[in-house]
Amino acid sequence: MNPATKSAGRSRMRRAAAVPVALATLALTQSAAVADPATNGIQSVLDTLTAHHLTVADGIKRTTYSSGSSEIVVRVAVIDPDLGAISLDSTVGAGASVKEPTTAMLATVGTTAKDAPYVGVNGGYSVSTKDEDDTTGNRVPEERSVPMVTSVQEDVVQGAACLKGQNSVVLQHGRPHFTKIRTTLGITSDRNTADTADDATREVDAVNRYPGWIVFCQQEDGDKRLPTKVDDNGKVHQLDQYGQVIKSGPYYQDYSEIVVFTSAYGQKTPEPRHTPFVAADDADGVEVAVDASGRVTAVKSPRGGTDIPPGGMVLQGIGDDALTEGGAQWLRDHAMVGAKLTYTQRATDMGVVEDLTDDVDLPLDPAYPSIDVVNGTHDLMRHGRVVAEPDDNVANDPRTAIGADGYGRTLLVSVTARDEGLRRGVPIYDLAKIMEDLGAVDALNLDGGGSTTFVVDGRVKNVLSDAGGVERPVYDAVYAGRGGHGLPAGGN
Repeated sequence: MNPATKSAGRSRMRRAAAVPVALATLALTQSAAVADPATNGIQSVLDTLTAHHLTVADGIKRTTYSSGSSEIVVRVAVIDPDLGAISLDSTVGAGASVKEPTTAMLATVGTTAKDAPYVGVNGGYSVSTKDEDDTTGNRVPEERSVPMVTSVQEDVVQGAACLKGQNSVVLQHGRPHFTKIRTTLGITSDRNTADTADDATREVDAVNRYPGWIVFCQQEDGDKRLPTKVDDNGKVHQLDQYGQVIKSGPYYQDYSEIVVFTSAYGQKTPEPRHTPFVAADDADGVEVAVDASGRVTAVKSPRGGTDIPPGGMVLQGIGDDALTEGGAQWLRDHAMVGAKLTYTQRATDMGVVEDLTDDVDLPLDPAYPSIDVVNGTHDLMRHGRVVAEPDDNVANDPRTAIGADGYGRTLLVSVTARDEGLRRGVPIYDLAKIMEDLGAVDALNLDGGGSTTFVVDGRVKNVLSDAGGVERPVYDAVYAGRGGHGLPAGGN
């Protein structure tokens, strides 16, 4: 959680349970499942390692699995909020657009014995982009972080989901809930057009990312994948607006968008023409500043370079076609200075098996925050069974995972090299086997590779795989903090 909302965050566990009945029932059903390694016919990496146990705090136990004959080390934190005053949260640190090392991010939560997190790991996926500012005559790169998919912090959507939803973990009241999340965003103005008496409403395409450039997946129907070409070896490559091969991706673009920048963004809004990947980003567009009451206080073009009003937001729009509700034109028509704008956000729990559960909206309420959502990629386990496939990302890369066992305890896990200077880990399928052997019934793969970081009492415990053994800046972190209420002795 951010420093400005720390006091609100500490009251999370005192708030009455807000998870919808259907969601809570699903979570209980999942927790009742029992992991049975034998049913999957697989052997865990843990079988070759020796366990060393430590108690971090009441309700938090840490285990390190290692061996002199193995190049990897598995670190596990088991978090049981029934046994201690423990919270389970995530944080984006100084801002939703500012990547930081996991230790620095956790330090924004607290650094004293009263407020510092006990244990934490790096969180979900994001991409770094670079603005180029030539106001001084020099091209100076400035890093910004953009969540690749779903992100919710303190009940506020900070990153939009894929159009078809995204594998995620919901953190609420000290427990994780594993599901797929879809987001729905909209903006309404009290300034209607001449031919209607109704308030004007339009969808919002995304949160805290550059208009026109979409990373990883479609977020709206209008997002179009960049063109591709096949090389002599049969490999497919995406092409940028100049026809050059892009090494990263996949990327999409949309020439008509409205993007919201929240008060947690952490820096000035981005300017046009930040990337050569897409032409849609070249549009000057329109930018609208909105105060905490929802009133428009300023309108400008070209967009960019604006501080987010405290408690307010900034909207950027591109697209000038009024007939198709182009984002820039809609803002010109309905978001003039003095207009009252109402921003709506929904994060919908689609269920891990979509055809077996009804969609349920998470009870987002920024006035009484209790919900964080962290994105992941591969589901590792579901209802006590391994669902990762043997051909899922077979690289022996460092890994980070989060899971829940049959007792409702949270598992934070890292798999990294034993020795400094090495980059070691396991394929996704082996990570799933490790989670199964730890007793997980549900588990999700988080960002890995050089991002994998396992922190206890503010110190990194794992070998870092980036050059020089330095921490890689990340988008968010998951941690067990101080707060909540353990059960009375003997109660369960």
